[in-house]
Amino acid sequence: TTLWQPLPDGPVITIPRGSTNVPVTNVAGFVVGEKIALGYGATYPVIGKAMEKYEVATVTAVGKQGTQGRLSAAAPAGTNNLKVGNVDNISVGDRIRLDIASVGHGIEWVTVTAVGTAGANGSGLSIAEKLKFDHASNMPFNDRGTGISFSPATTFAHSSNEPVQALGSGITLDKPLTSEHAIDAVVRDEKVTTAGYQFQMGGPGFSPARTGTPNQWFGGPAFAPNAGSIILRDAAGLVVDSLNYGNLVDPWAAEGYQATSGTGQSGCRAPVPGVGGRGGGRGGQAGFGVNRSAGRFPDGADADSNCTDFLTQIATTMPAPTAAGATNIKVASVADFAAGQTVIIDTGADAETAVIATVGTPGATTVGADTAAGATVIMVAGIGGFTSGQAITIGSGGNVETAVIASNSPGRGGGAGRGGGAGITRARDADGGRGPRPATRAPQPATRNPRRFPRRQPRSPSLRHSRLRMRRERRSPAAALR
Repeated sequence: TTLWQPLPDGPVITIPRGSTNVPVTNVAGFVVGEKIALGYGATYPVIGKAMEKYEVATVTAVGKQGTQGRLSAAAPAGTNNLKVGNVDNISVGDRIRLDIASVGHGIEWVTVTAVGTAGANGSGLSIAEKLKFDHASNMPFNDRGTGISFSPATTFAHSSNEPVQALGSGITLDKPLTSEHAIDAVVRDEKVTTAGYQFQMGGPGFSPARTGTPNQWFGGPAFAPNAGSIILRDAAGLVVDSLNYGNLVDPWAAEGYQATSGTGQSGCRAPVPGVGGRGGGRGGQAGFGVNRSAGRFPDGADADSNCTDFLTQIATTMPAPTAAGATNIKVASVADFAAGQTVIIDTGADAETAVIATVGTPGATTVGADTAAGATVIMVAGIGGFTSGQAITIGSGGNVETAVIASNSPGRGGGAGRGGGAGITRARDADGGRGPRPATRAPQPATRNPRRFPRRQPRSPSLRHSRLRMRRERRSPAAALR
């Protein structure tokens, strides 16, 4: 979180050195007895620095975060009650700054003596002082809250928007460290080879395949998952490269023509892994952000445009298992794959490479329930990638058969049908035949007499039985009388 930035008395407040408490924007994650890191040395406007500065203390108390709100009703001079729109995180004893410095009004500091309910008709906040000025409804107020207390006292002054970080309980080591380590230094387990960055040129099966370590490990600060900016500086502190990713967070750090417009456009930016597409827009395949990267495509060259330089790795998953020796794999998406590309299938010890010969259509699933011979509706685990008119293969080995999809529909509840599956309706055999009749179709009479039994179908079994009974009664009145 950050040190509290109150409005309208800010935009910056400074907590002096020697303090044991700071107001914060959010108290989540702080625990008594655990460490807290307090940032200092920021400049305004804030420009990215080579190294952040922190001092560390131990949390002694966790209070309430700052609150900003507005009056829900006018507060005339002489009253000692405020009707407010929000009473969350306000405590007895808190000091509240009220109103703005406007003509005929004035800023007042008051002390809360009782916390009631919010709203124009609520009991509001009782204050120790009588108001000196009239304050109109909707005027702002702020309460810094009780914040985070710690020990020992600060060595440096700390200002609004500087980071305040809960350090948690950390990792306990088996022996003392021999050196000092700066914040954001990398902590990693070199034995882990299935997560995080793994340097590899080519991949399994490539010749030659090279592995090693990167030029530099990056420990932090941690990237925001959806959007942010990255600035690379040289030894003199000059910017040599920069980009925005996910969105236009810091316009000055973006490279390229920034007036790109249209649906999904907001200036030049690099795409976020899992969103896909190039930097100028949001396009591409979503949902596969794990262990993917965005890089300058195709050869790492910098064309000074984040609109076109960066592209996310092409990735998909196999929704159905593939046997050894197969030359066709079923995939969830074929977006951006092309013949001639080399792909890596699976991970770890099971990883292998292959070259794409042809690209077909996506889609594969499994039968969600036993399906009888003659059925034209198949309950499946999912219908992603399947479309009407598409030829499909059902079963495997000696039990395989083909059909053409007539229609598909998600199951009840947005994807789960009867028995937890979605449905695919079979139109006909792939060779053009009509295929078997639906298993759910009502049985037909073995013989018909057009004079006694009209060809009109009964509306329900019960109605059909009642009609047959009536006809029998007409043919045999004696039987009916018995």
